[in-house]
Amino acid sequence: MVDFQIPLPGLARDFNTLTQEEKDFIAYFSTIDIDCISPVVDRYTGIGPRGYGTALILARMIKVKERILSDRQLAKALKKIDLYRFVTRDTQPSHNTFNTLRKRLGPNGFIEIHKRFVKKAHTLGLLDPDIKELPKNRRKGIILVADSTFLITSGSTRGQKDEKGQWHFNDPSVAFSGKGHHKHKYAVGHKAHSLRTISGIPLVTLLSPANESDQAFILVLMEELITRYPFLQFSYIILDKGYDTEEIHHDIYEFFEIIPIIVRKKMVYPKAFTRDGYPLCPWGSGMKPRGIEYKQKRTKYACFKLCTKSEQPLLFQCDYIKEQYKFGYTHYTYFEDGYRKYGPALPHSLIYKKLKPFRTGIERTFGLVKENRYRMEITNFYKGLDHVTIHTIEHDIVLTHDIVFDHIKTGKISPVINLNY
Repeated sequence: MVDFQIPLPGLARDFNTLTQEEKDFIAYFSTIDIDCISPVVDRYTGIGPRGYGTALILARMIKVKERILSDRQLAKALKKIDLYRFVTRDTQPSHNTFNTLRKRLGPNGFIEIHKRFVKKAHTLGLLDPDIKELPKNRRKGIILVADSTFLITSGSTRGQKDEKGQWHFNDPSVAFSGKGHHKHKYAVGHKAHSLRTISGIPLVTLLSPANESDQAFILVLMEELITRYPFLQFSYIILDKGYDTEEIHHDIYEFFEIIPIIVRKKMVYPKAFTRDGYPLCPWGSGMKPRGIEYKQKRTKYACFKLCTKSEQPLLFQCDYIKEQYKFGYTHYTYFEDGYRKYGPALPHSLIYKKLKPFRTGIERTFGLVKENRYRMEITNFYKGLDHVTIHTIEHDIVLTHDIVFDHIKTGKISPVINLNY
């Protein structure tokens, strides 16, 4: 038997001599669908010969994966490390080339590339996994989660106060968050507002100065989501207590036809309700839900004749005990009387009870951003909203392909929720 040694462009060693970690690195980049990149970069002329722009995007992904701090360091690494040259087709650009790439593509070019990676994940069934513990009659569509993370800008933290006490920084797109941060002594920078699937796939990330509130950005995120992915269907969005306002409950459901699952703050119901939000029958007995009628925008309740099962004798005459009333007394609450208190997803509803525990999964999802998103803060030395936005989108691209690659390699659907049936 004869061993053939095929020359590999950019690789100075025999493939069989590589470590398993190096082989996995090559496998990761070999599974990238080039059609997610080349149609976008080919629209932008002046970035080198055909195919060169695609190699530059692959190099940007190396920067994220290997936590390389700057474009200059990335250019040096490509010249020095043969493994990097191999997966980028022996590309050895100068550091200025990456600056040209970012200017030519802009945030919209990188967004288009990320959308194509998301479509790839969608074809593999990674956006809307089958979660068996959810009700079978749940609304069909992708389940979303939203949150934000502080993003320090290491190169832009010097500032001065004006006569009114307002801070002004070298980078006008950053701001002081207004309070101390648990990780940083000086909380100056941006805030990354993100929407992703319950399985961990990032869909939209928008940047704002650090002093912008999460509530102010949730509807902007939703509008951008629908604009980018008109071909996808969304069903629920899970949010923490910071989003628990009547306006957000109303607007998400009415404007986007998505059911908000928002962890509630304390709620006080009127006298005709129990403390947990169940309406009382005319004789003061608590009722139970019979379902949510979304077209009529109301929640249906019935008494189920529970009073007849009590050991205490009835002290009143109730016509709804008769046989023709199968479920007893029936009552409706209407969304328009208060979306937060009366629908479309109440704390005592089955879908709310099933999705709320995924808040742990959500924290793990955003843990990929806040703690282990390839140290996004440490490698961010860019100034200006566009450049920092591109920086976060590059991380979204890599995180998306991480989940795709993990699925191709192991069959696993999600890194943040357990779906090993």
